[in-house]
Amino acid sequence: MSVESDYIVLYRSQVESKFMLGDGKGKLKQRDLDYLASLIEEKSRVKLSISTLKRLWRNEIQQLPHPTTLDALVSVLDYKDWQEFKKQNTPPLTQVNNEVNEPKGRKLRLPVPVVFGVLLFISVAAFFIIQGFDKKGVVIRKEVVFTADKTVSSGVPNTVKFNYDLSGVDADSFFIQQSWNPRDKTPIDPKKNYYSLIYYTPGFHFARIMANDSILKFEKIHIKTDGWLPIVKYDLREKKQMYLDAKAINGEGIIHTTNDILYKANVDLSKDFLLRYYNIRDFDGVTSNDFDLETRIKCDKLTFDGRTSSPQCPGAELMLITEQNVFYIQITSKGCVSEIDLLFGNIHRDGKEYDLSAFGTDVFEWQTLGIRNENKNVTISLNGSPIHQLQYKEDFGEIKGLIYTFHGAGSVDYLRVKNLQGQLSYSDEFN
Repeated sequence: MSVESDYIVLYRSQVESKFMLGDGKGKLKQRDLDYLASLIEEKSRVKLSISTLKRLWRNEIQQLPHPTTLDALVSVLDYKDWQEFKKQNTPPLTQVNNEVNEPKGRKLRLPVPVVFGVLLFISVAAFFIIQGFDKKGVVIRKEVVFTADKTVSSGVPNTVKFNYDLSGVDADSFFIQQSWNPRDKTPIDPKKNYYSLIYYTPGFHFARIMANDSILKFEKIHIKTDGWLPIVKYDLREKKQMYLDAKAINGEGIIHTTNDILYKANVDLSKDFLLRYYNIRDFDGVTSNDFDLETRIKCDKLTFDGRTSSPQCPGAELMLITEQNVFYIQITSKGCVSEIDLLFGNIHRDGKEYDLSAFGTDVFEWQTLGIRNENKNVTISLNGSPIHQLQYKEDFGEIKGLIYTFHGAGSVDYLRVKNLQGQLSYSDEFN
């Protein structure tokens, strides 16, 4: 598989360059992988797991992926299939000192002049990439201007005004993409300089200005909430959502959602839905690398057609939004732990590949969830007992928001965030 492996390396390089993914050293963040998975699904109608993409980028593929997977991968580079990708790309040179099937165990070494020739070729190629040329016809002759400005300081819907200058870019098509979701992509006129879009969901968004499928620039947009905002969606990837009455959810020392609140928001209780409580703000004095968080949550059963109903796999998630990435933890019923995962920046653990059985519990009873992060060393606890530990390396900056997500309805009793010295930085008792 040595030649095929070289093609996979070439594929990764083209994807990173085209979509401006990773850190320039072949390392993709979780946000990059989520974005790439969404692009692949949109282009090919094939849903690849984040774990598959991670293995591909970490050289942990023991054998060549299935042809369907390979075809899906190259769809984002506008190739019909893997074979077309190989035909239209020059076969990569075998790495220096790479073993070949030669008798007597000899190794093939490239002569010094050939090595210099290869290095010269790479340098020339890098020069043209830096100058803004890419395979799909994007030419950048001068710096792209891209800025964003909110019309209201907090709350949704929120119109964001984009100003841009694409006069130095040649391409077939231009877009503004509001967030990580490729479905939030809107065509723009490169001869103009202004476009506005409405953000219906709060969060810390990375807007992108794009030429063809290439990302030219990012702009951070912090859409804040006034306290806790409840939103219902049938699919988190879709724009369609239902706002619930924020005042009605707060009562008796908890935030929770009743049948009546959902009916008034026209939520179809016969469908599976996701309930989210957003609190998007600046959490002053709290960094994502050092904090001690505790919260008490539970899932709620609803009444539909005269009977009590709940999802087959009920669950709850706590997400922390940071300046650079997200952290999240999920709990579910014991029989459904294969379907959950957890994420801390660049550390992702999938219930199908990691033993996350400790995150299985009776989610319809109150559960106390704790996260203690001491300089990127994380201990997760459930009802006072540590259940998982992990470490990560990158600095993801300040915390910019908290989101509770319930598969079905759910309640939150309290939230307390402290620094590592025990001083309270933020709390909500919902009184």
